[in-house]
Amino acid sequence: MKIALKVTSCLSILLALFLIYTCICELQENATISDISFLPLLILIIVLANAVLALFLLIGKVKQLREFLILQIFIIVPTSLLLYEILFNSTISCT
Repeated sequence: MKIALKVTSCLSILLALFLIYTCICELQENATISDISFLPLLILIIVLANAVLALFLLIGKVKQLREFLILQIFIIVPTSLLLYEILFNSTISCT
């Protein structure tokens, strides 16, 4: 279980960084912060909170819990699908 927690934590951090990168790239294309919809902003906040918890888990400030692993999996799967749609479907974006 320790290896699975470390792998999902690293994957959570990487996905969060990639999601932030894609949002910043879209904001540089003449968009403003007020153009961002509520739902993508909420998803971004949830993914960032998961990444922060994953970082705390990796540095040892949070105990390793099975529930945290399940929560990470439930956040990683939709985030991966969202990023896939953003990259390979030009009609979907963060804004």
